[in-house]
Amino acid sequence: MERWCGGVAVVTGASSGIGRGIAAALVEHGMKVIAMARREDRLQELKNEVEGKKGELIPYKIDITNKDDVQTAFDWIEKDFGGIHVLINNAGIAKASKFSETKIEDLESVYNLNILSLSIMSTGAMQSMLKHEIDGHIINIASIAAQISTPFPGLTPYFASKRAVKGISEGLIGELAEMKSKIKVTTISPGLVLTEIITKSNQKFPNEQPILKVEDVANAAIYALSQPPNVAITELTIQPVGESIYHLSQGARKVCFP
Repeated sequence: MERWCGGVAVVTGASSGIGRGIAAALVEHGMKVIAMARREDRLQELKNEVEGKKGELIPYKIDITNKDDVQTAFDWIEKDFGGIHVLINNAGIAKASKFSETKIEDLESVYNLNILSLSIMSTGAMQSMLKHEIDGHIINIASIAAQISTPFPGLTPYFASKRAVKGISEGLIGELAEMKSKIKVTTISPGLVLTEIITKSNQKFPNEQPILKVEDVANAAIYALSQPPNVAITELTIQPVGESIYHLSQGARKVCFP
Protein backbone atom coordinates (compact mmCIF):
# COMPACT_ATOMS: atom_id res chain seq x y z
CA MET A 1 0.00 0.00 0.00
CA GLU A 2 3.01 2.32 0.16
CA ARG A 3 2.53 3.56 -3.40
CA TRP A 4 -0.90 4.91 -2.46
CA CYS A 5 0.35 6.84 0.58
CA GLY A 6 -0.51 10.51 0.12
CA GLY A 7 -2.78 9.73 -2.81
CA VAL A 8 -6.43 10.75 -3.13
CA ALA A 9 -9.20 8.19 -2.64
CA VAL A 10 -12.91 8.81 -3.17
CA VAL A 11 -15.31 6.54 -1.28
CA THR A 12 -19.07 6.66 -1.84
CA GLY A 13 -21.53 5.55 0.81
CA ALA A 14 -18.86 6.25 3.41
CA SER A 15 -21.12 7.13 6.32
CA SER A 16 -21.83 3.53 7.31
CA GLY A 17 -21.16 -0.13 6.63
CA ILE A 18 -18.68 -1.26 4.02
CA GLY A 19 -17.91 2.25 2.77
CA ARG A 20 -17.15 3.46 6.27
CA GLY A 21 -14.88 0.48 6.89
CA ILE A 22 -12.94 0.93 3.65
CA ALA A 23 -12.60 4.69 4.16
CA ALA A 24 -11.13 4.13 7.63
CA ALA A 25 -8.73 1.49 6.31
CA LEU A 26 -7.48 3.79 3.55
CA VAL A 27 -6.81 6.55 6.08
CA GLU A 28 -4.85 4.03 8.14
CA HIS A 29 -2.67 3.45 5.09
CA GLY A 30 -1.96 7.13 4.59
CA MET A 31 -4.41 8.18 1.89
CA LYS A 32 -6.38 11.41 1.67
CA VAL A 33 -9.89 10.02 1.67
CA ILE A 34 -12.79 12.07 0.35
CA ALA A 35 -15.65 10.36 2.14
CA MET A 36 -18.93 10.92 0.31
CA ALA A 37 -22.41 10.38 1.73
CA ARG A 38 -25.64 12.21 2.49
CA ARG A 39 -25.35 11.99 6.28
CA GLU A 40 -22.86 14.69 7.18
CA ASP A 41 -23.05 14.00 10.91
CA ARG A 42 -21.98 10.39 10.37
CA LEU A 43 -19.09 11.50 8.18
CA GLN A 44 -17.95 13.89 10.89
CA GLU A 45 -18.08 11.06 13.43
CA LEU A 46 -15.85 8.99 11.15
CA LYS A 47 -13.44 11.91 10.72
CA ASN A 48 -13.15 12.17 14.50
CA GLU A 49 -12.57 8.42 14.81
CA VAL A 50 -9.63 8.40 12.39
CA GLU A 51 -8.08 11.65 13.61
CA GLY A 52 -4.36 11.21 14.17
CA LYS A 53 -4.02 8.29 11.78
CA LYS A 54 -1.47 8.26 8.96
CA GLY A 55 -3.79 9.76 6.36
CA GLU A 56 -6.66 12.23 6.36
CA LEU A 57 -10.43 11.99 5.97
CA ILE A 58 -12.30 14.82 4.26
CA PRO A 59 -16.10 14.59 4.71
CA TYR A 60 -18.13 15.55 1.64
CA LYS A 61 -21.90 15.68 1.88
CA ILE A 62 -23.50 14.72 -1.42
CA ASP A 63 -26.34 12.85 -3.05
CA ILE A 64 -24.49 11.07 -5.85
CA THR A 65 -27.73 10.49 -7.75
CA ASN A 66 -27.65 14.22 -8.53
CA LYS A 67 -25.34 14.38 -11.55
CA ASP A 68 -24.83 18.15 -11.24
CA ASP A 69 -23.65 17.76 -7.65
CA VAL A 70 -21.31 14.97 -8.76
CA GLN A 71 -19.79 17.21 -11.43
CA THR A 72 -19.34 19.95 -8.83
CA ALA A 73 -17.57 17.45 -6.59
CA PHE A 74 -15.18 16.37 -9.35
CA ASP A 75 -14.44 20.02 -10.19
CA TRP A 76 -13.64 20.69 -6.53
CA ILE A 77 -11.40 17.63 -6.30
CA GLU A 78 -9.53 18.70 -9.44
CA LYS A 79 -9.02 22.22 -8.09
CA ASP A 80 -8.03 21.32 -4.52
CA PHE A 81 -6.38 17.91 -4.84
CA GLY A 82 -5.51 17.25 -8.48
CA GLY A 83 -5.93 13.71 -9.72
CA ILE A 84 -7.85 10.83 -8.16
CA HIS A 85 -5.84 7.70 -7.39
CA VAL A 86 -8.52 5.37 -6.03
CA LEU A 87 -12.31 5.23 -6.38
CA ILE A 88 -14.42 2.96 -4.19
CA ASN A 89 -17.94 2.67 -5.63
CA ASN A 90 -19.76 1.41 -2.57
CA ALA A 91 -23.02 3.36 -2.30
CA GLY A 92 -26.03 1.16 -2.93
CA ILE A 93 -29.50 0.25 -1.73
CA ALA A 94 -31.83 -2.73 -1.73
CA LYS A 95 -35.62 -2.58 -1.58
CA ALA A 96 -37.60 -5.74 -1.06
CA SER A 97 -40.97 -6.36 -2.68
CA LYS A 98 -42.69 -8.63 -5.16
CA PHE A 99 -41.65 -7.42 -8.59
CA SER A 100 -45.29 -7.25 -9.70
CA GLU A 101 -45.95 -4.86 -6.81
CA THR A 102 -42.77 -2.80 -7.03
CA LYS A 103 -43.31 0.95 -7.27
CA ILE A 104 -41.70 2.69 -10.22
CA GLU A 105 -39.98 5.16 -7.89
CA ASP A 106 -38.39 2.23 -6.04
CA LEU A 107 -37.06 0.82 -9.30
CA GLU A 108 -35.67 4.23 -10.17
CA SER A 109 -33.99 4.69 -6.80
CA VAL A 110 -32.28 1.28 -6.93
CA TYR A 111 -31.13 1.56 -10.53
CA ASN A 112 -30.16 5.23 -10.28
CA LEU A 113 -27.91 4.68 -7.27
CA ASN A 114 -26.62 1.16 -7.89
CA ILE A 115 -25.99 1.49 -11.64
CA LEU A 116 -26.22 5.01 -13.05
CA SER A 117 -24.44 6.83 -10.21
CA LEU A 118 -21.72 4.17 -10.12
CA SER A 119 -21.22 4.66 -13.86
CA ILE A 120 -21.03 8.45 -13.55
CA MET A 121 -18.56 8.22 -10.65
CA SER A 122 -16.42 5.78 -12.64
CA THR A 123 -16.42 8.04 -15.70
CA GLY A 124 -15.31 11.04 -13.66
CA ALA A 125 -12.58 9.11 -11.85
CA MET A 126 -11.25 7.60 -15.09
CA GLN A 127 -11.11 11.03 -16.73
CA SER A 128 -9.15 12.35 -13.75
CA MET A 129 -6.73 9.41 -13.75
CA LEU A 130 -6.14 9.66 -17.49
CA LYS A 131 -5.68 13.43 -17.41
CA HIS A 132 -3.08 13.22 -14.65
CA GLU A 133 -1.50 10.01 -16.00
CA ILE A 134 -2.25 8.16 -12.78
CA ASP A 135 -2.26 4.36 -12.82
CA GLY A 136 -5.26 4.38 -10.52
CA HIS A 137 -7.65 1.75 -9.22
CA ILE A 138 -11.45 1.56 -9.28
CA ILE A 139 -13.12 -0.88 -6.91
CA ASN A 140 -16.80 -1.64 -7.41
CA ILE A 141 -18.69 -3.25 -4.55
CA ALA A 142 -21.16 -5.73 -6.00
CA SER A 143 -22.70 -8.68 -4.13
CA ILE A 144 -22.74 -12.46 -4.02
CA ALA A 145 -26.04 -11.91 -5.86
CA ALA A 146 -23.99 -11.02 -8.94
CA GLN A 147 -22.25 -14.41 -8.90
CA ILE A 148 -25.01 -16.95 -8.40
CA SER A 149 -27.96 -18.35 -10.32
CA THR A 150 -30.08 -19.06 -7.23
CA PRO A 151 -32.92 -16.51 -7.26
CA PHE A 152 -33.52 -14.13 -4.39
CA PRO A 153 -37.31 -13.69 -4.55
CA GLY A 154 -38.37 -10.17 -3.68
CA LEU A 155 -34.98 -8.65 -4.49
CA THR A 156 -35.07 -8.73 -8.29
CA PRO A 157 -34.08 -5.06 -8.86
CA TYR A 158 -31.14 -5.37 -6.44
CA PHE A 159 -30.11 -8.68 -8.00
CA ALA A 160 -30.20 -7.13 -11.48
CA SER A 161 -28.32 -4.01 -10.41
CA LYS A 162 -25.44 -5.97 -8.89
CA ARG A 163 -25.12 -8.09 -12.02
CA ALA A 164 -24.94 -4.81 -13.92
CA VAL A 165 -22.08 -3.68 -11.67
CA LYS A 166 -20.18 -6.82 -12.59
CA GLY A 167 -20.84 -6.18 -16.27
CA ILE A 168 -19.70 -2.56 -16.02
CA SER A 169 -16.47 -3.65 -14.35
CA GLU A 170 -15.78 -6.24 -17.04
CA GLY A 171 -16.48 -3.68 -19.76
CA LEU A 172 -14.11 -1.15 -18.20
CA ILE A 173 -11.34 -3.73 -17.91
CA GLY A 174 -11.64 -4.51 -21.62
CA GLU A 175 -11.78 -0.85 -22.61
CA LEU A 176 -8.76 0.09 -20.49
CA ALA A 177 -6.80 -2.82 -21.98
CA GLU A 178 -7.57 -1.52 -25.48
CA MET A 179 -6.28 1.88 -24.38
CA LYS A 180 -3.16 0.22 -22.97
CA SER A 181 -3.93 1.96 -19.68
CA LYS A 182 -2.61 0.58 -16.41
CA ILE A 183 -5.70 1.67 -14.48
CA LYS A 184 -7.09 -1.33 -12.61
CA VAL A 185 -10.71 -2.29 -11.98
CA THR A 186 -11.77 -4.76 -9.30
CA THR A 187 -15.21 -6.11 -8.44
CA ILE A 188 -15.70 -7.27 -4.86
CA SER A 189 -18.76 -9.45 -4.32
CA PRO A 190 -19.38 -10.08 -0.62
CA GLY A 191 -21.78 -12.54 0.89
CA LEU A 192 -23.99 -11.44 3.78
CA VAL A 193 -22.33 -8.56 5.66
CA LEU A 194 -23.39 -7.13 9.02
CA THR A 195 -24.38 -3.63 7.90
CA GLU A 196 -27.31 -1.30 8.50
CA ILE A 197 -29.14 -2.84 5.55
CA ILE A 198 -29.30 -6.06 7.56
CA THR A 199 -29.72 -4.70 11.09
CA LYS A 200 -32.52 -2.30 10.09
CA SER A 201 -34.35 -4.63 7.74
CA ASN A 202 -37.08 -7.12 8.54
CA GLN A 203 -35.34 -9.83 6.57
CA LYS A 204 -35.75 -13.15 8.30
CA PHE A 205 -32.35 -14.71 7.88
CA PRO A 206 -31.71 -17.70 10.13
CA ASN A 207 -29.96 -16.75 13.36
CA GLU A 208 -27.25 -19.32 12.69
CA GLN A 209 -26.50 -17.89 9.23
CA PRO A 210 -22.78 -16.98 9.08
CA ILE A 211 -22.09 -13.33 8.36
CA LEU A 212 -19.11 -11.21 7.36
CA LYS A 213 -17.88 -8.19 9.28
CA VAL A 214 -17.35 -4.87 7.54
CA GLU A 215 -13.64 -5.24 8.24
CA ASP A 216 -13.55 -8.43 6.17
CA VAL A 217 -14.63 -6.53 3.07
CA ALA A 218 -12.28 -3.64 3.86
CA ASN A 219 -9.42 -6.14 4.09
CA ALA A 220 -10.38 -7.50 0.66
CA ALA A 221 -10.18 -3.99 -0.80
CA ILE A 222 -6.77 -3.43 0.77
CA TYR A 223 -5.63 -6.79 -0.62
CA ALA A 224 -6.61 -5.77 -4.14
CA LEU A 225 -4.94 -2.38 -3.78
CA SER A 226 -1.78 -3.93 -2.33
CA GLN A 227 -0.85 -5.87 -5.45
CA PRO A 228 2.21 -4.76 -7.45
CA PRO A 229 1.57 -2.56 -10.50
CA ASN A 230 1.80 -5.52 -12.89
CA VAL A 231 -0.84 -7.60 -11.06
CA ALA A 232 -4.58 -6.94 -11.27
CA ILE A 233 -7.11 -8.63 -9.02
CA THR A 234 -10.13 -8.25 -11.27
CA GLU A 235 -12.66 -10.04 -9.10
CA LEU A 236 -12.99 -11.14 -5.49
CA THR A 237 -15.90 -13.14 -4.10
CA ILE A 238 -15.79 -13.38 -0.32
CA GLN A 239 -18.19 -15.28 1.90
CA PRO A 240 -18.26 -16.22 5.56
CA VAL A 241 -17.27 -19.83 6.09
CA GLY A 242 -20.39 -21.98 6.03
CA GLU A 243 -22.60 -19.46 4.25
CA SER A 244 -25.52 -21.17 2.54
CA ILE A 245 -26.89 -19.49 -0.57
CA TYR A 246 -30.03 -21.57 -0.12
CA HIS A 247 -30.66 -20.09 3.33
CA LEU A 248 -29.96 -16.58 2.06
CA SER A 249 -32.51 -17.14 -0.69
CA GLN A 250 -35.04 -18.49 1.80
CA GLY A 251 -34.50 -15.46 4.02
CA ALA A 252 -35.21 -13.14 1.12
CA ARG A 253 -38.27 -15.19 0.13
CA LYS A 254 -39.84 -14.80 3.59
CA VAL A 255 -39.86 -11.02 3.22
CA CYS A 256 -42.25 -11.02 0.27
CA PHE A 257 -43.76 -14.50 0.46
CA PRO A 258 -44.36 -15.08 4.20
